[in-house]
Amino acid sequence: MAAKRKDDDADATSKLSRLLETEVELEAMLEEARREAKRLVELAESGAENRVQRFELQLEAQEKAVRDRIARERDATIESIRNEARQEAEQLDELDDATVDALASYVLGLLLGPPGSRGAP
Repeated sequence: MAAKRKDDDADATSKLSRLLETEVELEAMLEEARREAKRLVELAESGAENRVQRFELQLEAQEKAVRDRIARERDATIESIRNEARQEAEQLDELDDATVDALASYVLGLLLGPPGSRGAP
């Protein structure tokens, strides 16, 4: 009986020893899994940050392109208005004095009405 008990104790010790070894191995595997998870999270965060930076750079480039296009359109419109004003000024400068006098009389006639009608109801 003592021999059987000794064998049972040895078997229990062996099983306990294997259980402890398994627990140590599982703890090591768990620690490795945690490190790997942390590495993957950091990698994902880094990738996300890179995508955000690329998006921001792309957005800034598009914003600059829109600002530049608007500025070009504005400048072209201003230049067109100035050219039109210059052409109209040149046309007015080409009018002779007689034409200017005739136009002035015509405008005054429109504003004041026919002669003798001033002050009449």
